[in-house]
Amino acid sequence: MLTFKKVNKNIIFILASSFFYYLTFSVNQQFFNAYEFSFGVNWIFIPSGVQLLLVLVAGVYGAIGIFLASVVIGLQNYYLDSVFLTLITAFISGSSPLLARKICIDFLGVRKNLSNITFSLIVKMSLIFGLISASLHQVWFFYNNKSDAFINDLVVMFSGDIAGTMLVFLLVSFLNMIVLKNMPKRIDDE
Repeated sequence: MLTFKKVNKNIIFILASSFFYYLTFSVNQQFFNAYEFSFGVNWIFIPSGVQLLLVLVAGVYGAIGIFLASVVIGLQNYYLDSVFLTLITAFISGSSPLLARKICIDFLGVRKNLSNITFSLIVKMSLIFGLISASLHQVWFFYNNKSDAFINDLVVMFSGDIAGTMLVFLLVSFLNMIVLKNMPKRIDDE
């Protein structure tokens, strides 16, 4: 049974995910927009790493937040001739990391609490997510005549998604290492 407290927590996850993804997208636009290859295709796309991270941490609530932010981003930057088509693009943005999460947990042995993350798993998760996200987006863009060079756009988007995902996960791993190193030792740890 859902309680009021649980519903509020889920809403907070959704809103925080949405805000953080939108903010990351905006920062990426500021720094890497000059490297945009074609419609919605970047050589470096930091938000892809944030997508996967949010969904790994917050599950379906992270995906919903990404979807909501992607609706706004789509309407502002990547409108596909109708709100309905833009909603489908946003759905792809939210569901791609959810599908990658499922594959990583079921087939790579990634624990739901992420306690066994290694560099090797980061690389594998980045490849899986990059392939899913780039493929679904590029099929959709090609179908809607927003991409006339399907293979080129797919390869560049895949590369940009992998680069962004790897950068985010390496940064999170590095920050985690610093925090753990600087935490005071507990008496029972000695």
